[in-house]
Amino acid sequence: MSKPFNIKNYQEEIIQALQECLKIKSISGQEEGIRQALDYYLNLGKKLGFKATNVDNLGGIIEFGEGQKTIGIIVHLDTVPEGQGWNYPPFAGQIQEGKIYGRGAIDDKGPAIAVLYALKAIKDAGIKPQCKVQIIIGIDEESVWNTTPQLLNKIREPDFSFVPDSKFPLVIAEKGLIWLEIKKNFPSISTNNTSSYHPNPKSHIVIKHLQGGSESINIVPDYCEAILEITNPLPQDINAKLKEYLREEKAINPEKSPRIELHKNGQELKIVAHGKSAHAFNCQEGYNAISSLIRFLSQLDISSEQKKFLDTYNSKIGLDCHGKALGLELEDKLTGKLTQSPGYIQLDEKSVILRVDIRFPASVNLASVQAKVLSAYQCFEGHLAIIDSLESLNFPEDEPHIQTLLKVYKDYTGDLEAKPLGMGGTTFAKAFQRAVAFGPTFPGMPKVEHQPDEYIEIEHLLKCTEIYAQAILELVSPPE
Repeated sequence: MSKPFNIKNYQEEIIQALQECLKIKSISGQEEGIRQALDYYLNLGKKLGFKATNVDNLGGIIEFGEGQKTIGIIVHLDTVPEGQGWNYPPFAGQIQEGKIYGRGAIDDKGPAIAVLYALKAIKDAGIKPQCKVQIIIGIDEESVWNTTPQLLNKIREPDFSFVPDSKFPLVIAEKGLIWLEIKKNFPSISTNNTSSYHPNPKSHIVIKHLQGGSESINIVPDYCEAILEITNPLPQDINAKLKEYLREEKAINPEKSPRIELHKNGQELKIVAHGKSAHAFNCQEGYNAISSLIRFLSQLDISSEQKKFLDTYNSKIGLDCHGKALGLELEDKLTGKLTQSPGYIQLDEKSVILRVDIRFPASVNLASVQAKVLSAYQCFEGHLAIIDSLESLNFPEDEPHIQTLLKVYKDYTGDLEAKPLGMGGTTFAKAFQRAVAFGPTFPGMPKVEHQPDEYIEIEHLLKCTEIYAQAILELVSPPE
């Protein structure tokens, strides 16, 4: 099918619209910023000539066309926190060397702007779709999906949808998700000390505070810190152990050797571990600062109950991304191995909270994996709770809409060998009955989502807009 539009005509508008959207700090769970982003996007839709509806602040819909059948495009305007290590401001939409920088540039504000202008291009070309097209806007994709089910209860689901929040050619299988929380109290007694914690008398170190990660546990933490109260050993003893530990770790894995710092303040010693962030489904590409710090702390003379937890963590989780020591090794051909990524920890003298992101292969059902996970993590001797879970996604490859999207990609790229993919990530495709992920990243592109200096190249943004316009056109048009 020929292209009756020229996306280049909208280039400056697209760039400016994305810059303005990136200036809005819409971190998942932060209501004010989310509302601002939703208002901005809906108002932009109205400005471009579409019907735009705020659905009780649970999300929104932008519509074009009429008909019994509906094609959906599912986007989200919330982002993960900005994190640390940025060279460019995370909420400015700054352009440098053909790239637009900002949290959400590729995940998912850039694609959200792209599909909106793709629809605008179709409208301006005078094309009247044979069915209704809806852009459905979610606001909690990066956290526990609390508002999304409420949104779906208030709207009619599209007959088929694509989600521009993954990769090309398209994704027909997604791993399932389990977010596990472990809570454990340490024994305490009443003493004359300000602390009620009773350490092992033979121990000279108590962890007053250990914290790493954030509420967005789908990110590999790049920072973790601990404050130790030391009653006997000199800091230089710990410093010597740290130097030896760093030497050994570098010898084992030169590419991912830890970076840990010591800061003395009276009887307290602050230890900071730096890692490398990544998306939790791709945790092997990152370096977990929580695991790095605990691996070192487990070598010290920590008070008994805290030490027991650290040792269990180190032996059962450590830096292993695939649950081998816990007996959770699962794998299939399309989506690969199970992954586990500790995303948050808070530990003090009295208790510990640990949250872990677990992704399991699409060929396995949620109930069976959940049972295995709860059994495996009993070794921590704490209270276990599933704080969120999602079934895996498997969509038939021979379904006509899948073949249409695949054809659009092949025609645009010339890659005639392209095939549907599986992945470890979770998209809003799981929230809908008939949806798959389609773009925006091309094979071989670096993974910048959830990273410092997240960006989208302007050329890439325009290519996506053109592909999405062609995909919408072919999905809403009857066969020639």
